[in-house]
Amino acid sequence: MKAIVFERGLLNRISKDDREAFRVLYQQYIPLVYHFSYSILKDSDASEEIVQCVFVNVWEKRVILNRIDNIKAYLFRVTKNLILNDLKKQQIIKKSVTHLTVENSGEENPEDQFIYKESMLLAEEAISKLSPKRKLIVELRTKQNLSLDEIADQLQISKNVVKKQFYKGTAFIKDYLIKRGRLTLLWFIMHWF
Repeated sequence: MKAIVFERGLLNRISKDDREAFRVLYQQYIPLVYHFSYSILKDSDASEEIVQCVFVNVWEKRVILNRIDNIKAYLFRVTKNLILNDLKKQQIIKKSVTHLTVENSGEENPEDQFIYKESMLLAEEAISKLSPKRKLIVELRTKQNLSLDEIADQLQISKNVVKKQFYKGTAFIKDYLIKRGRLTLLWFIMHWF
């Protein structure tokens, strides 16, 4: 009974923008959400990403939290929905890549080759504009295919720093290519992830 009263009070405080109450909720439920996510995805990086998305979602929808009766069930539902959405996106990307591979299994036409080379040159140009640390992290992830953990170990920095630097770097590259009219979502995903 005390736990239910405590949770209800916590949810009421969060719904009124109490960041400390949110931190308590986050600390209390992060292991549960991570383990649930990992039990489905079997990938620690993807599970950590889902955990962050779950709690961002909770904070963004905090005004409704005072109407939630069971926070565990709510967190599981949000986690499940985010995982399903992520898996659907992966399926769409796989189908698109398969379609492109089959479609391009013959010889590529000169126009496609030119567009590809031009896009790669622009991507390299964008990379050259990154800070040295961010550039190194992006190159280790995309060209050497190292995981975030491996990069963190190699550079002797935290995984969170690596993750932030990588995502900021890829966001810059994406924006750089978009501004020059050379980016399709599929091309970006195929060449940077």
